[in-house]
Amino acid sequence: MKIAILGLGGVGATVAGGLRNYEKDLIFIARGKTKEALLEKGLYLESDMLGSGVIRPGLVSDDVEEIGVVDVLILCSKSYGLEAACKKYADIVGQDTLVVPLQNGVAASKCVSKWLNGKGAVSDSYIYCFSNIIEAGHITNSGNLLRIGVGFSNGKDNEKARKLVDMLNEGGLPSTYGQDIMRALWEKYAMMCGNSCAFIYFDSPAGNIQEDIHKMEFLRGIYEDINRLAKATGVSGMDDMPQRYVDAFIKLPPQTISSLYRDILAGKEETEFEWLVGSSYRLAKELGVDIPFIQKVYETKSEEK
Repeated sequence: MKIAILGLGGVGATVAGGLRNYEKDLIFIARGKTKEALLEKGLYLESDMLGSGVIRPGLVSDDVEEIGVVDVLILCSKSYGLEAACKKYADIVGQDTLVVPLQNGVAASKCVSKWLNGKGAVSDSYIYCFSNIIEAGHITNSGNLLRIGVGFSNGKDNEKARKLVDMLNEGGLPSTYGQDIMRALWEKYAMMCGNSCAFIYFDSPAGNIQEDIHKMEFLRGIYEDINRLAKATGVSGMDDMPQRYVDAFIKLPPQTISSLYRDILAGKEETEFEWLVGSSYRLAKELGVDIPFIQKVYETKSEEK
């Protein structure tokens, strides 16, 4: 298959590592310094699970005509750059192209389908990974929390998705197809959004929150907000999630923060705040669901801008 990966940061490079056995079938969509580095040296990935080495794809390009229509497009860009990326590269998506968005959150597939004008088969998908950019073309992936899920909320089957999952598993990146994908998406979202909300609201890492019973109860309230919101969209089976995630949070190293909170601390102009936190706020308004804790986080942060 002709597989394009858009965004060769931490997520894209890790996915490429799982597809290393098929590197000549890969297309890296990159521009600027990243493109220059990939053309000159290839992609160097250091991974505890996937091993270390250079990946040299069949093509590195940001030219739509040179890339052509692909069989699979894996979207690994940050959420705030996703709309522009979809519109720029819409012509490499054919009616039978499998599109796999790996952004955080639960709305990526609907947004991507809209921005691609309904072209392609857009999956619901997620990735767990801890990856960092050392420099352009050099990525580290650490730990054993590494897995991908791909499926469709309507339960439809897709041969290319099954084949992609098989290829990733063959390359050592644990991947599943179709297994209750929307619940899995909401489970990940609850952790990402929930923890980020707490870090942002209390402006502190995990340790400061763990030491304060009132802050921990606020965190539990955030998880419960997300569970109510998930139920309102038709996703069930997460009633034990708030307690599970409180238990998990207590065990985090005291210095732990989320990537969203890190970006806010760094003063970055573009962050995933609206994508992660704002999306819950707006969805709750649309569905008439009460999410008092997330609402407080969102409105407090919005007033600071």
